[in-house]
Amino acid sequence: MKKQLGLLTSLLFVALSALTFTGCADKNCCDDPCETTCQPVCEPESPPMRQMECAPECPPPCAPICRPCPPICAPVCPPPCAPVCRPVCPPVCPPPCAPVCRPPCPPPCEPVCRPLVKCQHPSSNELCCEDGITVTASNPPMCMLGDQYPLKFNIKACRDVCDVVIKAHLPEGVSFVRSQPEARVEGRDITWLIGPMSQGECRPAQVWLQCNCEGELCACFCATATPVRFCSLLCAHPVLSCEKSGPCEVCPGDPVHYCISVTNRGSCAAEEVLITDNVPPGLEHASGLRTLTFKLGSLEPCQTKKVNVCFTAVQRGKVCNTAVVTACNADSVSCQACTNICKECVALTKTGMKEQVIGKNADYQITVSNPGDKPLTDVIVTDIAPSSTSIVSASGATVNGNQAVWRLRELKPGENATFALTLTTCTPGCFTNRVNVTNCQGCCANAEFTTRWRGRPALHVCSSVTENPLCVGETTSVCVTVVNQGSEADSNVRVSLNFPAGVVPMAVTGDAQGAINGSNVTFTPYNNLGPRQTLRYRVDARAKDSGDARVGVEVSSDSIRTPITEQESIIVN
Repeated sequence: MKKQLGLLTSLLFVALSALTFTGCADKNCCDDPCETTCQPVCEPESPPMRQMECAPECPPPCAPICRPCPPICAPVCPPPCAPVCRPVCPPVCPPPCAPVCRPPCPPPCEPVCRPLVKCQHPSSNELCCEDGITVTASNPPMCMLGDQYPLKFNIKACRDVCDVVIKAHLPEGVSFVRSQPEARVEGRDITWLIGPMSQGECRPAQVWLQCNCEGELCACFCATATPVRFCSLLCAHPVLSCEKSGPCEVCPGDPVHYCISVTNRGSCAAEEVLITDNVPPGLEHASGLRTLTFKLGSLEPCQTKKVNVCFTAVQRGKVCNTAVVTACNADSVSCQACTNICKECVALTKTGMKEQVIGKNADYQITVSNPGDKPLTDVIVTDIAPSSTSIVSASGATVNGNQAVWRLRELKPGENATFALTLTTCTPGCFTNRVNVTNCQGCCANAEFTTRWRGRPALHVCSSVTENPLCVGETTSVCVTVVNQGSEADSNVRVSLNFPAGVVPMAVTGDAQGAINGSNVTFTPYNNLGPRQTLRYRVDARAKDSGDARVGVEVSSDSIRTPITEQESIIVN
């Protein structure tokens, strides 16, 4: 009887256990995660027989049901049913995270709809500290699972404070992404060290978090600060600056105006401001001083005072005028202005032959140069030949009658240009050839050259006998006339006569002193026989022997290479 009753009890226990686990398998699977890695087992309804999750180590006589292992994640379904009878011996359950049975988990069941959780705290809040700061924190009212959301802080100082520190404690279920400005992160604590803040100053701070769990995510924040007061004084420093302006370019003799501007760019007044201007070489002041001083007195911050000074340019070249500004409570400064004292000028020279014989060519050379400091443009050189001469050649020029014109597009500083001109004339005399140069800059120059055109001397000799024929013992005279029919004087005009033996020279007269040496008569050379001038000579002679006596006359000069000779016949009966 006892055996039958025990068998019946065992069958009843098996039936109740099967019914209980079948009902649990019909519910949904666990919705919440568990700390262990084991997966819950949800058995399908179809198999009539399945193995229990928790099997007792020793089978009790009435097959008691041991308490199932805690689920890995909290199931939605209710816990398994209580056992019908107490087990004979306490069952030994496997560890919570290591179930005896490890069947694969079937596809998850549809979760049961859960009502929207209402947050206990607002999405934004304000913390008013007695330390003198107000902190406002805010985040969106909702964020999707897995998304990121910002938690923003605004720190405002109600008074002057220092050592401002903002701390925030992050809730479970979120992870830190980043912060702005960069904060110190220790676990779930985030700290911003703001430092000092002035009254009314606002500082923003922001942290980005990621939602990892559903439910209310509440962050806790706090702030500390130290109120401060200040004791100060004003530290100031005057800073002087100066500028000097003036013309970039002037000509010698022009006035040169400079303007010196002194400004205080510091934070307090500059006292006893003084300008010292050293006059450079090339400039002169009306006072004759080489150092000028100007007292400006006090100069307030951002105040500017100006001084005008005028010089005269006296020397070509680049001059730099420097002014030094000093004050009793500021560093000295200096400023400088440079001016080019340049001249636009042109030079013209002409060279040639001082003397030339008429009928021949006289060559001239014209040189135009730019001794100035700036280029000359559209340079025109014009040469006008004397009316008694004519232009033979003028290379590169435009010739119109007695005028030759050369043109240059540009003549740079230090550059020269040379032109050639050739003249001729048949008229003796001194003639002056003039040339001039002009340009767009208004610089002009003139040059001239005088040439003496020499004519040629042309001597004409005429001799005659006063008494012819004559008898022995009678006297006669031989007259010689020398005429310069040319246009140029002749020099060293020499006259000599040679008498034959039948006629003896007795006496000489004439424009030059003569001498008788036997049968030869010579006259002293005449130094300068001008054009159209006549020389006359006479030699008295006595007939000595009968016959046809021939008297030879010879005339020479510097212009006559071959002497002029003539003969006179004297018949002596």
